[in-house]
Amino acid sequence: MSFQEDRDDQINERRARLIEAAARDALVSMSVKGIETVTAAGRLRALRTAMLGCRRCEALVKCRSQVVPGHGAAPAKVALVGLAPGRLGGDRTGIPFSGDRSGILLRLMIARAGLRRVFITNVVRCNPRDARGRNRDPSAREIANCRDHLAAELAVARPDVVACLGAVAWRELAGRAAPFLPLHPTVLNRDGILLYPMYHPAYIVRGAYPEPAYARDFMRLKRLTHRLAEPGWRTGAPLAEQYPAPVQPHTDL
Repeated sequence: MSFQEDRDDQINERRARLIEAAARDALVSMSVKGIETVTAAGRLRALRTAMLGCRRCEALVKCRSQVVPGHGAAPAKVALVGLAPGRLGGDRTGIPFSGDRSGILLRLMIARAGLRRVFITNVVRCNPRDARGRNRDPSAREIANCRDHLAAELAVARPDVVACLGAVAWRELAGRAAPFLPLHPTVLNRDGILLYPMYHPAYIVRGAYPEPAYARDFMRLKRLTHRLAEPGWRTGAPLAEQYPAPVQPHTDL
């Protein structure tokens, strides 16, 4: 290992410790009528600040405009996890799923369904680009490098359910053995986190799945948030509604 590589490893280790320390220091508790509450929003701000200087992925540092941490409510009812910030979206605005067609559609679906207390993030927090400057899928190493950032965000946001937008997000959180079946979704409990499969909005933008069906998917997600509070709710229970098949087989989006 070269001196520079060893130095980079030491910097990354120190940065990881700083992330943990920032989150811990921002854990502000207060007593209200004998009940201790935690300012999750403060912890998210600390995590965001720590993430902004991340340099773990050399290729992403070179092509990104900025780091794009998760954004939204904490604690949350629903967390939406996509793939990566878009070149014309989060990479430009600094907010996941904003400013491009996928972001506009996603936020329209959230508003139409009346979802409240939503937290939005991605598997990775930097925009991956190919040699021609176009969006590309993040590599396995890039996903692994960002894994603790996602885990930290979800630990702070504490959503009732995590909607995985696309097959990559689903595999990352549910594992490769769990099939990605947004047309026949079931709720999966993975290490105490409830996961729910949905298509990525880019899939709808390019016409592979009808927008009215996507809107119904979000209404179904809202009903799920209500059902989770009902006695006797169990994971793995399929939802009754059936939806039209997409125009073409789904990809990793």
